[in-house]
Amino acid sequence: MVPYEIIEATSRIFLSSMKLARATMNNFENVISAEKLEKQLRECKEELDRHRLSVIELQQTVIEAQKQQLSAVSTSVQKVKAYSSVLAQNCAATSSKVVKPLTSHHPTPVQQPGREKNLIVFGLQETTDRVAKTTLDELFEELQEKPKVTTIKRIGERNEKRPRPLLVSLEKRATLLALLKKARNLKDSKQFSAVYLSPDLTPSELKEQKALRSTLKRIRLEDPDGCYFIRNNVIQVG
Repeated sequence: MVPYEIIEATSRIFLSSMKLARATMNNFENVISAEKLEKQLRECKEELDRHRLSVIELQQTVIEAQKQQLSAVSTSVQKVKAYSSVLAQNCAATSSKVVKPLTSHHPTPVQQPGREKNLIVFGLQETTDRVAKTTLDELFEELQEKPKVTTIKRIGERNEKRPRPLLVSLEKRATLLALLKKARNLKDSKQFSAVYLSPDLTPSELKEQKALRSTLKRIRLEDPDGCYFIRNNVIQVG
């Protein structure tokens, strides 16, 4: 073989080697591109999963907010109903207190002397006078008052189902008013939650007070979160 042919053959081999090298490089680049593409796909999937999770969390937040709004609306409706009931009761009580002109055959009732200083205690267990006085002192201590008591006695007929009311005569009317003002705190007392305080009322006034207490009890059941109490013979909203 002549040198020219050797050189030509060598050139062909070199060219073939270059082509093979380029083909190998292209394949290597393709492998690297495939790995990059696979990595980008994984990242896209992860980002998509994060977005889906955020959407689910937002949906749960919206649902919870809607539940809270519905609960608030329901509570407001209950309070409006209870307040309407209070207004209706107060209007009825006001109407019943309208003073009618007196005629000759309807004499004006005479107020019993000392009644304005009397306190009636309902629900206090019936025992001996000494024990009753001790329990009464504990009741006054619960209300953070130290009134001067002149007399105490049970009134009404004995009843095995419930204790008779206790009539307590006080020295000062200001003390009576202070006790009545704090009387609503007894509902939170462990010892005296079943005890109720009232001024010394006439039979008609007692009937009215009973109706007010019954209405108050019903309103508190309808709206347990509300604050309702009786003041000046009217149901108040606190």
